[in-house]
Amino acid sequence: MPKDNDSLFAPIEPSERLWVIGAINGQLDALNAVHRQLAERIRPGDRLIYTGNYFGDGERVADCIDQILLFRRAFLALSGVGLQDIVFLRGANEEMFSKLLQLHFAPNPSDVLDWMLKQGLGPSIRNYGGGVEEGRLIARQGAQSISKWTSALRSGLRARDGHTQLLNTLMHAAYVTDGSLIFVHKGLDVSKPLYTQGDVFWWGGQGFDEMTSAYHGAKRLIRGAGASPPGLTEGRYTLTVDGGCGRGTGMLIAVRLDGQGRVEESLAGENT
Repeated sequence: MPKDNDSLFAPIEPSERLWVIGAINGQLDALNAVHRQLAERIRPGDRLIYTGNYFGDGERVADCIDQILLFRRAFLALSGVGLQDIVFLRGANEEMFSKLLQLHFAPNPSDVLDWMLKQGLGPSIRNYGGGVEEGRLIARQGAQSISKWTSALRSGLRARDGHTQLLNTLMHAAYVTDGSLIFVHKGLDVSKPLYTQGDVFWWGGQGFDEMTSAYHGAKRLIRGAGASPPGLTEGRYTLTVDGGCGRGTGMLIAVRLDGQGRVEESLAGENT
């Protein structure tokens, strides 16, 4: 396990009530539905882990971030709740958006942008004041023009209170300090230590649900994206909390786990 002071990984104190929210994928209605149910249940002593992909195909991505920040504020307002009780993981979509803001450094910026748009990053660009077609044109014009375009996106981020701060503090993974549970966005390579996983957190995941041995003694690995078909998928050492939110008829899933990673309660919200 990483040391507690490693800035990429969030240590979580043990608890018998850990709430995990699956990949949101920019679906505001589904997020609001889950938050309404969660508000009636969450209490001091609970832990709350968002597993990433706040951005997605939904056209109200920025509003999703606003809603997450509002719920964070409400949870922290409860007596006895501290900053360490809530964790935000970086998802594949947030990783892409971070790379988008550095597009002027890419060797083939036009190809990179086209790939990102195919992955569904267009709504995130529009939500922060950027134009997709404008971006395609600018991506062919050189680093200086691209830098101006990405600077405008950064300004759009800063214009939404708390958005830049949240995106700058997303964690690569989280772990309970007694070694019992590990939380990731999508993937984890069992042959590597946590601090050497790199892009596997966002682009790995093959064979995740079929793991046949414990990872460094952890009772369970939990992820919020990657289920195919979507749903709540339990393996001997793994749990996937991905209802397919933002993908067709999928929904957002949240679960409450006990200290051993067993599912005690599940919530669901649909996009309307």
